[in-house]
Order: sequence, then C-alpha cells, then structure tokens
Amino acid sequence: MKMPILLSAWGALFLAISCAFAEPGKKNLGAIWFIGDSITQGNADGDPDGSPRKELYELLKQKGYDFTYTGHHVRSPEGLPVTGDSPEGNLYQYHSGHSGILIGEPGDQSGSSGRISKWWTQGRLQSVKPNTILIMLGTNDIGHGYKLEEAPQRLRGLLDNIYKQPNVGNPKVYLATIPPNRRKEHERTNVMIFNECIDRIVSDYNKRGKQLYAVDQFTPLDAEYAANMRGDNLHPSGQGNQTMAKTWLAAIEKSIGVESEQEEVVEAKFPGEKSLFKGYEMYTFKEENTRIQVVCPKKPAEGKPWLWRSLFWTALGKAHSADLKLVDEGYHVVLVHGDVSGHPRGNKNIDIAYQLLTTQYGFAPKMQMASYSRGTLSLFRWASANPEKVSSIYVDNGVTNVFSWPAGPHAEGNVSTSSGDKGSWEGFKRAFGFKSDAEALASKESPIDQLAPLAEHQVPILLVCGMNDHAVPYEENDAIVKERYEALGGHVEIITHNHGHSHGLKDPTEILAFIRKYTH
Repeated sequence: MKMPILLSAWGALFLAISCAFAEPGKKNLGAIWFIGDSITQGNADGDPDGSPRKELYELLKQKGYDFTYTGHHVRSPEGLPVTGDSPEGNLYQYHSGHSGILIGEPGDQSGSSGRISKWWTQGRLQSVKPNTILIMLGTNDIGHGYKLEEAPQRLRGLLDNIYKQPNVGNPKVYLATIPPNRRKEHERTNVMIFNECIDRIVSDYNKRGKQLYAVDQFTPLDAEYAANMRGDNLHPSGQGNQTMAKTWLAAIEKSIGVESEQEEVVEAKFPGEKSLFKGYEMYTFKEENTRIQVVCPKKPAEGKPWLWRSLFWTALGKAHSADLKLVDEGYHVVLVHGDVSGHPRGNKNIDIAYQLLTTQYGFAPKMQMASYSRGTLSLFRWASANPEKVSSIYVDNGVTNVFSWPAGPHAEGNVSTSSGDKGSWEGFKRAFGFKSDAEALASKESPIDQLAPLAEHQVPILLVCGMNDHAVPYEENDAIVKERYEALGGHVEIITHNHGHSHGLKDPTEILAFIRKYTH
C-alpha cells in the first residue's frame, strides 16, 4: 500500500479546486464520480487493499493523468490515499457506491436514481462537480428480480436525473454492463438480457448531444470467470477489480483519443472490439443493434465452415473443448442470442448475423448449430424456420420441452419431474402473451413441436444427455425428440452420461466426429 500523501488544508483545497475546474484534456480528467453498488463501494471483493476505484487510481497515476475523485460519501477507502480532513481536501476517497442499492425510480429515495439530487449537495460532490462519471448498476435489480422489464427505463431516468442537476454541464458519462452472474440459470440469462440495453441507451443519448459511452465490463470478466469473480458469483475478486479498472481506463482513453496500451495495432478481421477468449481472437461488434461475437481461427478452413452458439457459451468451462478444437481446425464460432424464451422475434438477430457473415465475410451458406440448456429454445425456433441453412444440430442437456423446463411444478395442472424455474416460466408466458398456465400448457411452442421442417430437410441431430439431470430430465426432453424425429424420418444420435445438468464432455471425440461428418 502506498503511504498517504500529506497536504495542508489550504494546499489540498487549492489542488481540489484546480483539478475540478481546470479544462479537462488528454492528461487532465478533472473530477471522476463513481456511481454503483457494493462493487463500486469496494466491499466483499476479497482484496482488502483493492477495489475498482483503487485499481483505477493506480493506473491513472502510473500513466501521469491529473484527476480527483468526487462523490457524496466515503466508505471502504481500501488503500486510497488520505489527503485532507475535509471533503474538499480529501481528493481520492469520495464516491457514490452503495451496497445493495437498486437503480431505482427517479422519485424513489430507496434507489440511486431517486437519490441523485440529494447526493449532489453532499460531501465532496457539493463543491466538486464531476467531469467524468462512471456508472455500473443493475446487479441488485437482477438479484432481486426487481421490475426487470423496466430496468432500461430506470437507467434512462437515472441519467436524466444527473443531467438536470444544476451546474452539471456536459460531463463524459460511461455506462457499463454488469458482471456475469452464475448463481442461478435465470439470473445468468437476465444479466445478458439487461446488458443488451446499454448500447441502445447510449445511442439514444448520443443523438441528444450527450457524451455517453458504453463500457463492456461483462466480457473481460466472463472471459476468465474463475480468476475474476469470487465464489458468491456476484463480486469481482482482486484480479477482477484490476480487470474492471483496465476496462474503465481503456474506455476513458478511447473517448479522449488516446490509444490504450492494452490494444494491439493490427489489421482487424472484423469490426468492433478485439479481445482474447481462452487464447483465441474474439471480436465483439454490432450489426443493426444485434450483438455478434466471432471467435476466429488462425487460418480459416476451405469454405469457411462455422458453428453458431447461443447463450452461456463463454461462461461454461470444459464445454468449450469441442468448439475450440474446431477453431483449431479452421472453423469460426459465432455467438448470437435469439430470444431466451424461444419466441420467433429472436430470429431477427440470427437472420442479421447470418446475412452479414455469409455475404460480406464469405462464411459457408450452411452452418452447424449448437446449444446448451435453454439456449436450445432459440436454436430450434430459427433452425425450423431456416432448415435449408443448417448442416447439423448438436444439443447439450438442451431444453426441448417447455412443459418440463421451465414449467415443471410451477404451472398449475402440469405433470413433470423437472425442478423447473418459476421466474423463467413467468417470462415464457409474458413473451408469448399467455394470460394463464392453462393457456400456455395448451400451446405448441417447444422444440419438440418444431421438428417437421428439419426432418424434411434431413438435418441430423446429436443430443448429449445427462441421465441425472433434474432440471431437464431425459425422459421429458431428449427421449421425446428422438421418438418424434425418427417417426418423421429424421436422423438423431444420442450420447448419454451419468452427470446432472452439466455441459460438455471430457472427451469430445464423438461430438467432433459428428460435426465434421455433416459439415458441407
């Protein structure tokens, strides 16, 4: 830990005023205001001398930036230097991070949005207004399942509350995605859904002349999840704090025209942000507001074969083994989300990616498709509508019957041995507009109901099944697919193992053989 910097009260005051009101530039960032929850506050991170604020402080100092921190309170300073006894003289410990806080409603004093006006007149923020604002909120909203469909609008309300404060000017505001969460499957999914709203919000405010920037904190944290996240699946570890600080720094430097040292100067294979996933090049970019991630081989195979993936792929350890061996052989792996409930509206995202990759980048006109768990809902929805574009389907512990999962015991009158998921079942009903369990149970929106077009086009299917899977039982999912698909004249292969709802095989030889056989 660095020794505290000792300044006289007058000296500290002078420096604070100078930093706060000097014209910001490439080396003068002015006052930085953090808004967030416990991650911003800096508790429960497993590193007593670290937090995203502490790690960013160190990085900025190393690179010679002039800056201070501002905010309405001091909590968990965690090694940040003490420079004075008053808010004006204490340059680096102030912030607005609160453990457990929600985004909140603009008029509700229990959340961040409703407290902005009060914070604006407290602590260091009372006299030192921000030039740079870093916001990361939403983790607690997801954890509590609090009005998730309204979360984007609440974020907009928070931003509006900031912009309407007196003497706010036009600060640079950086709005971040929230970290990955692997506590429960529906929470993991909801994090991804929530994060997709960030780019849309930023685009809308940019059109209004606001200096708002999207910051993807999710991807770099998720890329090395075990090292970056603590065992509670909510808070970054000491390394995760460093990862977040580097991401904040890269976003700040990009916005002021400084080339980050973290970025390699190479010819990009795709637009957007280049990163590494398990040592492989990965590009993340947007096409017509659809988020696309492409994992690239060193040398594409003849014909540019590719494998489509949906939810969770970057979050599942050994489950990458087969796919990354394909990348070694020249395949691209493409991650594009459909609709998490399997609604047809999600097909548009996959359509956009397919059109772009096959026309502009020369990808093969037929792709391999693969999924885990509930990602299988969007796979079959798109594949059944576009069977002529699919060479093969590989499903690992996939949800193929919504009455099994997510309905399970949570739908009145349903008979199932699945544990199900109440929140996801309610989300399924909302997505399709069903007013009751009975109406939903009378529908045919499961993959087991969408097999005929695939059988007609002779699309082969491989099912990898955990025989002790209590969330997605074999008898209620894969067994039904096998029976119905073979009755339709389709070809289906099954690999069973004795695990539960786990993903991937220690030895992926059979999976690889299947995908290679049907690549054309």
